Amino acid sequence: MSSEKIIVFIKIVENSASLQSLILRKLNQNDRLSKIRKELENSVIDDMLFFSKKVNDEFGVLKYEEEENFYLKDVIDDQNILYLKRVYWKFLSNQHKLDYGRIMSFDGIKIANKQAYSINECELDEIDSYKKGRLEFESKEDWIKKTNLFVDVDGINITNFAKLGLSVRSLRDKSFNNEVMSAYKYIEIGKVSLKFNKEDLKLTEEFKNDVVNAIKSKNSEEGFEKITDDYGQFIPTEVILGGRIYFKDIKKLLANSEDTSNDASVNIGIGSSNANVGFNFNNSETTSKFYNFNHIGLLGGKHPDDENFDEKAWIDSLKDYQNWDCIEFKNPISIFQLLSFDDLPDDLPDNLPNDLQDSRKKIYKSLGNKILYTSTEECEYFLNKPGRFRTFELKNIPRNILQIVYDKKADIYATIYDTNENSKNVFFNCKILREPGAKPSIIIHGIQKEFKQCRYKLKIKIMIIGYDTDFNPILSDTSVELIKNVYDPQNSCEFYSIPLKQKLDSMLEKNIPFFGIPVLENFDLRMNKHVVEMNVF
Repeated sequence: MSSEKIIVFIKIVENSASLQSLILRKLNQNDRLSKIRKELENSVIDDMLFFSKKVNDEFGVLKYEEEENFYLKDVIDDQNILYLKRVYWKFLSNQHKLDYGRIMSFDGIKIANKQAYSINECELDEIDSYKKGRLEFESKEDWIKKTNLFVDVDGINITNFAKLGLSVRSLRDKSFNNEVMSAYKYIEIGKVSLKFNKEDLKLTEEFKNDVVNAIKSKNSEEGFEKITDDYGQFIPTEVILGGRIYFKDIKKLLANSEDTSNDASVNIGIGSSNANVGFNFNNSETTSKFYNFNHIGLLGGKHPDDENFDEKAWIDSLKDYQNWDCIEFKNPISIFQLLSFDDLPDDLPDNLPNDLQDSRKKIYKSLGNKILYTSTEECEYFLNKPGRFRTFELKNIPRNILQIVYDKKADIYATIYDTNENSKNVFFNCKILREPGAKPSIIIHGIQKEFKQCRYKLKIKIMIIGYDTDFNPILSDTSVELIKNVYDPQNSCEFYSIPLKQKLDSMLEKNIPFFGIPVLENFDLRMNKHVVEMNVF
């Protein structure tokens, strides 16, 4: 291979596509770009300049890790012009691995091991904000959410990921309970905001292949669990970079310590799992990093561990973008939400419906039905005459779950009970009423052998079962089989005539639970008949 050097004209392309004056260097066109970078790094190139190739007035950019696979001759043009493009956001993305999924955990946010997607474009805004604030926690989920850098955001997706971060160990840890009752003061310096549109996120072939294999697998659920372990649970579509420092709120710490053990200890993870700071809630200041250094968590910036906190020095260190860290995530989406119709092949299992419109449906169909939601509601029931019934509207179902019900991808089950001993002679029966365009409701009948006026405070246990269209990672892994049978109540229909995939005796012997409920499309007593759908799981 020739070692002869040629004259190369170097042009630096800014984000605005403007070109700086030419820089001349003698370089070996047979050298790898990784070597060329080392030659130029002291005089021409820096961490924010990327090798680029111009095609049809557009500039393609190589990632750092690709430079070892390309030679200089691969990117210079016929006039020996080498383009270096300054891509501010791309450097920050590479430095903080923003093209990798994230996982919420008790120990702080974790970065996935495998790359599920690449970022083609990004909206970058310089914010240069300064904020002082105080963090308090309303629940364990709120603690997980805020210590995993979702500070000023809310919503069902955030709550779901936060619940997933609560391990069994953390739920039983008394010190963790104390930590939830604590509070932090913090100083935050926001430098830039990076926003990603779903259209600018492209899935990797490896990720798509793993999804296909999981769908084809006999145990799809286990396959998708491994995918989230490898590629992450979610993608934050907005990231704030800068610095944040946390201080323990002394007043609240002392107030809470009166009710806690003197030797309880806990490791607190703030932000990334690599930024954990361990300390003891005891009276010995010499063993506590918190008491020694007067702060417990540092994200971004530089500060000596053996000195008192110097706010000015820390803020000055954030003038260097290489000292920035992720300090807040917003608007997360599941990694599976990036899948499009063209991402999966046609040779999927025969048991999947043929009329599926997109690949996301193929995924949640392959995972089967899940218990999406459970709750217990209270209902006052006044039985003042024979035949009276009570209609109970389901008002408290979360909007995202209700939408799945409206889309006919989930079904509602309910049972009624009363703990009052006086109601033991009353049998309560319920049906689901799903009239078109209306919220689902429950029709409750109180049945007595001998009628007697009475008033009851009933409890309604509600369960919604269906397809997990949001790819919620915390749902129960219990396999649920739904059976629907539509019939006309004018014709006799015994329970034993409902077609089950397993024999009833076999289900009883194996202690497999099953439950059925009538579902009505209308409940007009003036009509002689109404369509009934019997759902069984």
